[in-house]
Amino acid sequence: MWGISQQHFGRPLLWPSIQQRNGVGEPRQLPVGKVLHFADGETQAVVVAVSGDVRAESGASSGAAQPGMRLREGARVRTGPDSFITLRLPDGSLCTLPSNSTVRLDRFFDAAGRAAALLDLQAGEVESRVPPRAVPPGQDTFRVRTRMATVGVRGTHFRVGLADGRRVVVSVLESRIVVRTATQPDLPLAAPQGVVIDDGPQGGTVQELLPAPAWIDAGLPQNQSAVLLAWTEVNGAAGYHAQLARDAEFLDVVAERHVVRSGPRELALFDAIPFESYFARVAAVTPEGIEGQVTVSGFSRASASASLGGRMRWIAASDEIEFDWNPIADSTYGLEIAEDAAFTRMIVRAEGLRGHAVRVQALPPGQYFWRVRADTVAQGQHSETVGPVLPLLVEGVR
Repeated sequence: MWGISQQHFGRPLLWPSIQQRNGVGEPRQLPVGKVLHFADGETQAVVVAVSGDVRAESGASSGAAQPGMRLREGARVRTGPDSFITLRLPDGSLCTLPSNSTVRLDRFFDAAGRAAALLDLQAGEVESRVPPRAVPPGQDTFRVRTRMATVGVRGTHFRVGLADGRRVVVSVLESRIVVRTATQPDLPLAAPQGVVIDDGPQGGTVQELLPAPAWIDAGLPQNQSAVLLAWTEVNGAAGYHAQLARDAEFLDVVAERHVVRSGPRELALFDAIPFESYFARVAAVTPEGIEGQVTVSGFSRASASASLGGRMRWIAASDEIEFDWNPIADSTYGLEIAEDAAFTRMIVRAEGLRGHAVRVQALPPGQYFWRVRADTVAQGQHSETVGPVLPLLVEGVR
């Protein structure tokens, strides 16, 4: 296995990571035909997803982070406002940095070549998902270090954040971790628990995470101009942290909001979100800054203007023209017909229509244009959608 490590990674001492990843017992008795799996970027971190202004500094080079970019030990990653990045480390761990965060990738392996990642969190927050590994008692395979404390784990899902530069806030969503400081003994935490490390009277006191909020109208299409999330208030919360992502694991985060508790119906509004499918999650936050358990929901976001495209037909028996269009939930409609495509010479305007079809008396022969307007009230949010302009040709003989 020593030679395999040298052949694939250029470093023979990385053979223990191959052994751990593939569950090999005695490395000197590797069975013939045994299939070994090697992750991409085995000796470096790989950018899985990135959104917004994210900079990566590695050695003397610095530039915008891009998906697929590889980062060596010692690289520093910074996220700007409303910007996000997820990294996959050589041991398979996934680390997500939200807005205004900075982390230094101190190392990925120990002196013996074993997986032992060490991240230096310098600002903001990092959310980590560490795969479980069989290691000797007391040995951590993954650590997040801050100025005040170090979090060591073997396999878990947890968050570490710096609040105001004076406090370290930790919450555990799965499994367990150990928090170490220079002045306090090792502090074990198990899901769902959290802690704040500071100099205050409550510093180091373990708390149960607040429960996940309950969605209001979860999963409904979000076709209005802005995305509006709603949930019921959580007792004990001072505020909430809401995020949108393109995937259910929240590796590709695209937006987030921090909102103050207002109750009993809590809201988060997201502007300028492109039309596609998303996942939303929200967690309650204690007055000390500990984020609680999350609730997740998916929703689609389609262009309402495209869905308002319609059809028309002539009803010979009544000498009428019937117009119909695709409905939009929770909407009333208006039909407009004009002599020009800019609708400066309007000749028909029917408003307050509840259904998605209407008839009008046949028009004199000529070229006209028509469109539909939808007035929508969804989740307490009002929006107006204007459908595409469609031609209407009325011939002299019908």
